Amino acid sequence: MARDAAVTIRLPGALKRELQARARHDRRSLSAHITAYLEREVEREAARQPRAGGKLLGRYAGTPVPSDNDFARVRRLLWGTLGRRRVRRAS
Repeated sequence: MARDAAVTIRLPGALKRELQARARHDRRSLSAHITAYLEREVEREAARQPRAGGKLLGRYAGTPVPSDNDFARVRRLLWGTLGRRRVRRAS
């Protein structure tokens, strides 16, 4: 593995020991093991992110689109509860 950049971080001792044990199990250096973890997570995060156009673009593809009647029904439900006062019961 070519050395491109060096990064120094502080880890809790228990986490470092766990990473070292996993690296030994996989027959890798601690540095190579951490690099593999980071590369995998960066790839996973990139796969979860929408490509372009905004955070929600494509997120709800294939789901039903609410109709005007759906919005009107919800609006009536919300506005109907805003005007009512709650009656407190004497204890």
